[in-house]
Formats: sequence, structure tokens, C-alpha cells
Amino acid sequence: MSQSEKQVCPWCHTEIVWDPEIGPEEECPHCFNELGDYRSINLQVERSDSGIQYDDEEELDDELELSDEELQLADDYGEGVQQLLDGQEEAPECSSCHSFMLLAGTEPASEGFVPFVHPALGKPLLESSFGVQVYLCPSCFKVERQLAETDRLALVEQLREYGAKK
Repeated sequence: MSQSEKQVCPWCHTEIVWDPEIGPEEECPHCFNELGDYRSINLQVERSDSGIQYDDEEELDDELELSDEELQLADDYGEGVQQLLDGQEEAPECSSCHSFMLLAGTEPASEGFVPFVHPALGKPLLESSFGVQVYLCPSCFKVERQLAETDRLALVEQLREYGAKK
């Protein structure tokens, strides 16, 4: 087998051996990225005797450093969040940053809620007295609502009964 019949994927670094009758692969059979010069950049660097100079190196280092007190506050915050999460039965994932969310409370349905009566069911999916659980993300502070567990179970039971009739 000649050297021209072997190829290395620049993305996953897998050696690709191709059949000379079919020809070279157009995409990697392992990671499915396109092969060839597409999306590839070749850079040539000229050597010089002068070193690389950074203007704001000291300034950046000062901004990134946290004091011992600030580090302790962050550790305490994280530990408090984790203890609260450990005590929850369920902890949904934040849709924004994917951290686990803390249960902040429950909220009744607004008085203006008018349930829709499905013609197929003959009754509404949710009663006007349903409730929602309010969750808070401790990382990005986003608030999300989810149907309360008792109302979720009632909805599941109602749909299960409807499905059993069919």
C-alpha cells in the first residue's frame, strides 16, 4: 500500500486508509468532518529575535486575582447552594446555563386563567386552580416555572384514561 493511499483526519487524527479503486474519502468515516483543504488554514510564522511583548499583562493579572476573602465567599455560596440542592426532591436544569435550579416556591394560577375545554376530552387539561413551582438558577439567576407535581400527576392520569378509552 503506497503512502498516497493513507490519510490522517486533521480533526480527530485518525488514520484513514482508502481503497484505490474508489479513491480518497471526502469525509472522515469516524468524526464525519470534511477532509481536504476546506476549513483548513496554513500559517507560516517568520522568526524574529525580538520577543513577544504584551502591553497590559500586569493590568490583566491584577483584575483576575481574587482576595482570600472573596474566594471564601464564593466557596461558601457554592456550598450553600449544594446543600439546598441536596435537600430537594427534584432539581431541573436551567435552560440558559444548565446549572441545577433551586425551588423558590409555588404560585397559584392567575385569576384570569380560563381553562380550554378540549372537544375530544370534554373537559379541560388543567383546572382553574392549578399551581406552578417557581425555580431559581443560582448561577445566572433566571427564574422558570413548572407545573406543580400534583397537577402533573392529575394531567398524566387524565391523558392515560383518555388513551385507554381509544
